Amino acid sequence: MSEAAVTTKSLSQCSNAEIAETVCRIVAESLGRKRDEVRIDSVLMAELGAESLDFLDIVFRIERDFSIEITRGEMERVARGDMSADEFAPGGVIGEAGLARLRELMPEASDRIEPGLRPSTILTLFSVQTFANMVIGKRDGRSV
Repeated sequence: MSEAAVTTKSLSQCSNAEIAETVCRIVAESLGRKRDEVRIDSVLMAELGAESLDFLDIVFRIERDFSIEITRGEMERVARGDMSADEFAPGGVIGEAGLARLRELMPEASDRIEPGLRPSTILTLFSVQTFANMVIGKRDGRSV
């Protein structure tokens, strides 16, 4: 899907494949990569060298291109679900219930969601697919 197609189509008209292609393009642009270096399953930090500030640029571009809003608080609430911060990460380490919630939210990262994970390291789990899933969730009327 070309950049022009995103701006002329509403999100509700975009297929999952079009969303994935647009998110791949956005990530490539944000990270100064060639489009063919970015796959839907690319892990942003470990494989593409993204830093935490890059996530802000990616989110900004996604919001602009898809006319949606993704807030940090919204992302954290979705990660925790109805669990309190203490239930999600007792003692600063994500507990079993929190790990299960993350595996449900981020199935593309389930092999990297392991005991000992800290909330501050959740960004290391993000792949291009994670952002595509956020956009798809918005299209389908779910929170991020």
